[in-house]
Amino acid sequence: MQDSEVKQLCISLVKIPSITPEDLGCQDLIIEKLKSAGFDCLTLKQRGTTNLLAIHGRGAPFFLFLGHTDVVPPGDLEAWKAAPFDGTVANGILIARGSADMKGSDAAMTLALRDFVKDYPNHKGSVGILLTSNEEGDAVGGTPFVAEYLKNHNLIPTYCVVGEPSSLKEFGDQIKNGRRGSLTAHIEVFGIQGHVAYPDKCDNAAHHAAELISALHKKQWDQGSESFPPSSFQVTNLNCGTGAENVVPGSCKIMCNWRFSDELNQAKIAKTVDKIVADLNIKCNIRYVLNGSPFITKSGALVEALSSSIEEECKIKPRLSTSGGTSDGRFIAPLGAQTVEFGPISATIHKANESLNLEDLIKLQAIFLKTLTKLMV
Repeated sequence: MQDSEVKQLCISLVKIPSITPEDLGCQDLIIEKLKSAGFDCLTLKQRGTTNLLAIHGRGAPFFLFLGHTDVVPPGDLEAWKAAPFDGTVANGILIARGSADMKGSDAAMTLALRDFVKDYPNHKGSVGILLTSNEEGDAVGGTPFVAEYLKNHNLIPTYCVVGEPSSLKEFGDQIKNGRRGSLTAHIEVFGIQGHVAYPDKCDNAAHHAAELISALHKKQWDQGSESFPPSSFQVTNLNCGTGAENVVPGSCKIMCNWRFSDELNQAKIAKTVDKIVADLNIKCNIRYVLNGSPFITKSGALVEALSSSIEEECKIKPRLSTSGGTSDGRFIAPLGAQTVEFGPISATIHKANESLNLEDLIKLQAIFLKTLTKLMV
């Protein structure tokens, strides 16, 4: 039966301990399903990352599913009710690392594509899936690399559905139709190292860093926008000192991050930081890393098709949201694709006892198949 097949594929995938950036054969299971339906399957390896790009048909419109086969480490094994890579099912719930994030979606996307092509071999344009083994890590050699490949080969997606776990409390209650931007700063604040007993001969870098952190934290970066909440600033790491109790630190390293709305960009944030640094008369070096810019798909054919498919299967109307962190959708949206995220409930992702309701998985496959049919026939 169709439902048992998606369950079994998901269980087979979660039994593979593909901790980022390893794939360890997950994509081979996907290839086996798609090749039988006539998909052209291309494996792209780059800097230790394995990517699969599978496409059926030619030309536009191009519907692309986006996902990943890597998972985060399981953490403390004693905290798990079942071994994280055994694929244990209890009362219809699959307990396994990667079940919700996002091997369940990988299985549902794969079989929806296969069944769609079998039902509609002469569908419009092209349909396909991109899977990477480095989404949970630094993405090096992953989706950004394949996005350049798509661009260079004129394979520009019209629609992109990312199978990330978007549902909040009830399966189907939420579609992520955008994400905030993410900017990291590595700041080294400088002072003069010395003995704590001679403060007149020292300049404590930690004190200057504390002033800077306070100013950045108190700053109202924006008021948000129609689609995004207000931008936020957080310190993520702080390091200074020699470890000795009597040495004033001569430098202090701060790592911090902004999750920002479409009212901001890297240049605007950097300009504001530079002014704060100048006003405080602080000496420092700053290196920025842009992890992704904001993207939004406010409306359109994809949102309408996915929303109606969810309503038909789940009997609820999904809301649109831009909350949460980043996803690899940030690398596909700039190509011009209508980009949304939809998948299982996210409550247990990255936790011990990550889990997935297998009945939701059956509905997920049906929703993906219906969405394909609405857009590509």
